Amino acid sequence: MRDKAYLRDVRKRKIQRKKRISKTVYGLDWYPHDGQYSKGKIHCGCGLCKFGKKYGLPTIRDMREKSREYILYDDYKKAQ
Repeated sequence: MRDKAYLRDVRKRKIQRKKRISKTVYGLDWYPHDGQYSKGKIHCGCGLCKFGKKYGLPTIRDMREKSREYILYDDYKKAQ
């Protein structure tokens, strides 16, 4: 079990990290109060950051799965 000082330190580090990200990426404070950073998420959903999702492009996982399907299909064809 952790003591309260440790938990406060971890919370403070999370807040500092997320505040630094919001300052460098967006140039402003994302939340009006510092405590909201420890619970909130700092991410962007704009078209530049989510380019593949916006335009329906496949992810690496999708491409690997498609490749596996082709390999299995070729093996199936050869076995017959």
